[in-house]
Amino acid sequence: MFDFKDKVVWVTGSTLGIGRATALQFARLGADVVIHGLNERDEAESLAKEIEALGRQTCVVLGDISDAQQVDRMVSEIQNKFGRLSVLVNCAGGSPQKSKIDDMTEEAWSRIIDINLKSMFLITKAVLPMLRQSEGANIVNFSSGVVASGGVPGGSAYTAAKGGVEAYTRACAKELAAEGIRVNAVSPGLVDTAFHDVNVAEKFPHLIEKIPLKRVGKPEDLAGAVVYLASSAASFVTGEIIRVDGGHQVA
Repeated sequence: MFDFKDKVVWVTGSTLGIGRATALQFARLGADVVIHGLNERDEAESLAKEIEALGRQTCVVLGDISDAQQVDRMVSEIQNKFGRLSVLVNCAGGSPQKSKIDDMTEEAWSRIIDINLKSMFLITKAVLPMLRQSEGANIVNFSSGVVASGGVPGGSAYTAAKGGVEAYTRACAKELAAEGIRVNAVSPGLVDTAFHDVNVAEKFPHLIEKIPLKRVGKPEDLAGAVVYLASSAASFVTGEIIRVDGGHQVA
């Protein structure tokens, strides 16, 4: 069920954190991997060497996934290297700045929506021709626990974008089901990655105390959920949002 031999998986935002752990896990399970970053060439090439040491093939594509022309160029590079795509993992995203609604500019709002939501539309649209040619093709998107909690002050744009991701995931699942393409999402809780730019355990002890499992998530925790959703073990699962948050949603 968790054999990805002869599959090609594109993990966006795979040079760091959750994306990196996810790309490595797919490679360990036999997949060839498309590595993506904005401009982190050194990190991308380092990951490529690690994956190739596992006996898998890689393709490194760099660029802004909120720009349609750059997305088309990256997809052409994947087509030229592999000629196919089995799984798309829309992991890339971020909250580059926080601003209260009173102070937020239209440009800042639009940029955060573009990074986290528009990018998924552009990439999904661009790779659909390849996914349609692959048996068992599917998409896994990344949402966030902020959708349920409302996020933090100054994070309204990010929270709104991730709420859009969940709605978009369900809409895509419904639209693509007739073609046999499944679409799901994972929703991380508090995870120890560079996204927070702090020592999570030291900065957020009050949040950890509210997590039933009493620990911070690891990138590998999310990688496991993604692999499950992309595998044949989840062949009857689509339109689902899996919370990977140590039980925080029931606390």
